[in-house]
Amino acid sequence: MRTLIIDDSPMARRVIRHHLTKVGCRIVAEAENAAQALRMFADLDPDLITLDIMMPSIDGIDSLQALRQMIEVKPELNAIIVSAVPFDKTRDSFLKEGALAYIVKPFTQASFEPTRQKLMRVLSRSAA
Repeated sequence: MRTLIIDDSPMARRVIRHHLTKVGCRIVAEAENAAQALRMFADLDPDLITLDIMMPSIDGIDSLQALRQMIEVKPELNAIIVSAVPFDKTRDSFLKEGALAYIVKPFTQASFEPTRQKLMRVLSRSAA
């Protein structure tokens, strides 16, 4: 699964990369913000994105709009939302828009487990 990680924190990108590569995702690029990711998106054609919704110069609403645009371009795109905000009204919006999961930072292997299971189901469907 070709993956684009979008997060302003290098440490968060490293942790996300670690967890995703362990389940078989191939990281094709990392972006520091949604604007950068949108510029990369067409060339990279990812199957999965991770999106931090609290980044400098972009808020959760702008990120949600960017995600909606990506999904309109590629309906089969899977998205994992990664945020330091544990229970935010945008979480429900992302999930209603079809996000695969919403992960609260910082996360551990144990707290990543439900997302890992969802990813494994998606990976097995795409391999079939």
